[in-house]
Order: sequence, then structure tokens, then C-alpha cells
Amino acid sequence: MKKILLFLIMILSLTVFSNIYEVIPQDSKAVIVLNNAKTVYDDLKTVPIFGKILDDPTYAETLITGMIDAYIQSLDLNSDEVYSGFEKNVGIFVIEPQNNNYEFGIVLGPLDDGKKYIEVFSKVINALMPEDTGINFYYIVKQSELQDYLIITTNKNAYENSKLNFIPKKRYNETGIYEEINTSTLNGYGFSYIKDNYLYSKFNLLTDSQITPKNVNIDSSEFFGLYYSKTTYIPDGSSLNLNKFGINLPEDLINSILSKSDWAEQTGTINLSMNDETGDIESNFAMKIKVKTNSSFDEIEKIIPEDITKEKLDKDYIKISKTVNEKSMIMYIWKKDDFLYISNLNKIELKKYENSSQKLSNNILYKELKSKIPEANIGAFFLDLKPLISFLKDFFGVEGLDGEFGGLGSAIASKTPDGKNIIEFNFIMK
Repeated sequence: MKKILLFLIMILSLTVFSNIYEVIPQDSKAVIVLNNAKTVYDDLKTVPIFGKILDDPTYAETLITGMIDAYIQSLDLNSDEVYSGFEKNVGIFVIEPQNNNYEFGIVLGPLDDGKKYIEVFSKVINALMPEDTGINFYYIVKQSELQDYLIITTNKNAYENSKLNFIPKKRYNETGIYEEINTSTLNGYGFSYIKDNYLYSKFNLLTDSQITPKNVNIDSSEFFGLYYSKTTYIPDGSSLNLNKFGINLPEDLINSILSKSDWAEQTGTINLSMNDETGDIESNFAMKIKVKTNSSFDEIEKIIPEDITKEKLDKDYIKISKTVNEKSMIMYIWKKDDFLYISNLNKIELKKYENSSQKLSNNILYKELKSKIPEANIGAFFLDLKPLISFLKDFFGVEGLDGEFGGLGSAIASKTPDGKNIIEFNFIMK
């Protein structure tokens, strides 16, 4: 009887101390936990896009692990020892010991000998980190009778002075990735997992806003070939970030447009090719933003800042440009009826893409993924990786990359069981 009781105590102890959350600070601003990390990685390779890149036919995993093995062996370490530290649970946390001063940590475990891994990982990290970064890493082993966890953190005092035992908003027991954010501007939680060769993700964003669901049927929407997004929920202070196109439009301008808008959508694609003479990779990018808005074109035109050059092309149609690092960045803005258009192409150039675009309902990947996640009622996003995969096939001369690769996301306004407003983001990838 005593032996049975002792055995039960040991099993219960193992269960208690195999909980990685117990060594994560309670007041963490962000937490990511890979439950059964090795299984998650192995399962990820069953998702077609990751399998094709990591395994047959690209074999990136073989190439990368070969380089890692060679590097680890140059430090007189055993590769298996390094890899085994990531086989069970891996956690990442961010804490804020002082206002706007963020520190982070990595948790590995449970491990059979935490102190042994201090030597292993300190040697790897010290060799990888440049001396002038000013970032120091500290290694702490949290112990129980049966389990060790290794904590690698940028602030030892902040971690040791933190109250531990992080309590996730929702516990997911299956193999996968748990994510949680707790900041003054973002508060939410979610889980990602692999099932039947698809990667599924769900994230619940808590919000104080009362959101009215609207129709987000995008089946008949124009799709240029790489991505498409649409939202009917435009919160106060929203902004369309055009920095990546070289034009930094002020928030006042964007807010003025969006505050009077019913919905906004965006589609784009990229054509990649290699210059036979120089060997350089050349790209042609096309994107179009369409906003249904009550803002007049005069209102929009008047608040474009003076440092952006404006050229009138026609009624309610202008070209704006700005020189950034000796390169001229150009965008076109026009309005027709209730619709505002923004593009990096002029109307004539854009028309070529519009004429060759297809409806999403005719896209094979979109039709396959649509039935596998909940229907959107405030926003949707679709990504088709064919343009990129096609370039990889030509650039590397790799066969066997045929198929459908990409993802579909939906945003749903909903409520928690206790009546709080949430935006539920669902995503599936193949």
C-alpha cells in the first residue's frame, strides 16, 4: 500500500512540475508556449508548404541542420545535447519591470539536468552574440524533485523578483502553440495546432468596442494573385500603413478617410524574375486599396502634407510623390462615386492587372480552405503563394513544387461566455 501511495505521489509530482507555466512570471506582457515542441515541428512538416520547403524537394532542413551541426561541433559540443533542450516544452515571455522597459526570457524543459544545459546554451549564445549588442543573458535553473527548467533571460533580477506561476486565460492540453498578450493596448489569447495536414490558428482579441457584424462575402472580389483582405470594422485611430511603399501619409489624413468609411479592401501581387545579364532578382509589385467612404476628394486633397508633391492628373485624380534616399516614391489617389482608390500604379497600368484578375470564388485554394474555418462577419484575409512558389521553381530549378499553398483568415465579432466583446481571428494554412 505504501508503495502504491508513493508511486501516486511521484506521478502527481511529475504532473505538477511538468507545467511550464509555473516558472513563467505572472505579470508577463506576452507569452508563447510550444507544447511538445518536437512533435509540433514534426507535425509542421506535414503541412504542404512547410513540408515542401523543409523536406522533399527543397530539403532546406538538411541544409540548415548541416550548417548548425558544423557550428555546434566547432564549439566542441554535441549536436544531440543542443537539440534535446528543445524537444519538450519551449516558452517565451516578455516582462516590463519598469515602464516601457521590456525584458524577455526563454524557458526550456522539463530537462533531466538543467545545470548541464547552462554550459551548453551559454557557449552557443556567447559565440553567436556580437560583443557590441549590450545584451547579456543570464541562466537560471528552477528545480523540483523530479524536473528541471532552464530559464534564459535578459534580466536576472527582474525574473527572480517576479511572482511566478503564470495563469493562462485558457488551457489547451493538446500539442500545439499557446499565445497570450496582456498589454494596455492589446489583450488576447489563442492556440495554433496541426491537424490533417493543415495548420490551424485561433486568437481571441478582447475589446471594449461593441462591434456590429456585417456581410463580408468576398467570393466575387477581385484578386490580383498574391493576397486579398477586406474589413468592415474600422476602429477609431485606424491607419493604412503605406510606409512600405515609400509614402508616409499622416495619420490625420488616413483617420479622416477611414472615420467616414464603411469598408476597406486591398489586393496585390508580385512578379519576380532574374536578370540574365546581372543575375539580380527583379520585382514588379502591384497593389490596389479600395475604400467605400463619404469623404470628398477635396477633403482628402487638402490635408496631404506639404512635403509630399502633388500633381493633378484629372478631376478627383492626383499623383503624389516623395523622394526617399534619392529614390522617388510614387502613389496614385483617385475617387469615383463613393469609392476611393490608392495604388502604386496609375489607372492605365492598373487596368492591366484588373483585366487579368480573377474572382476569389474561382481560386482552387480559396474554395478548398473556405469551408474549413468559420465564416467572417467583420474581416477576411487570403494569401496564395503561387507567385512566390513559381519563382522558386525557376530560380532553384526545383521540380515537385506543384500544388496549392497559402492561407485563409476570418475575423468574427463575438462575445465570451461572460459577455465580454471579442474579435475571434481564425486562420488556416496549407
